[in-house]
Amino acid sequence: MDYLQQLNMVENYQKSLNTFNLDQYLRLFTPDCVVHDPYGAAEFRGETGLRKFFGSMTETWHFFEIRTDIAYPGGNDRVAVRWSVSGTAKNTKTAEFSGISVFQFTGDKISRLDAYWHLGNMLAQIRE
Repeated sequence: MDYLQQLNMVENYQKSLNTFNLDQYLRLFTPDCVVHDPYGAAEFRGETGLRKFFGSMTETWHFFEIRTDIAYPGGNDRVAVRWSVSGTAKNTKTAEFSGISVFQFTGDKISRLDAYWHLGNMLAQIRE
């Protein structure tokens, strides 16, 4: 997968989160994918794990917008993306946070995603 295809995949990933589109989200990943989001705090494997992650998104956020700040190529099978998020939780509290995600691809799907960001800082912004 070339760099432009990787960026397109990241854009589709972000769109699926921004629109809370579970079906689109699931189609982006290999059946045996591994997602660490955030890295060190949670691991999600395969479709069951992806559904669990996505469920936590829709339970938490009323509005969610993730956008790419800059992307760094990593060869034919990976790309690192610095991103920013603006969101409004279901309790009407707002949050702004950012991080870096490393996407690894197998064929035309995401096979691994390692997201580095500070969960505690985000939670502190949306707690009641």
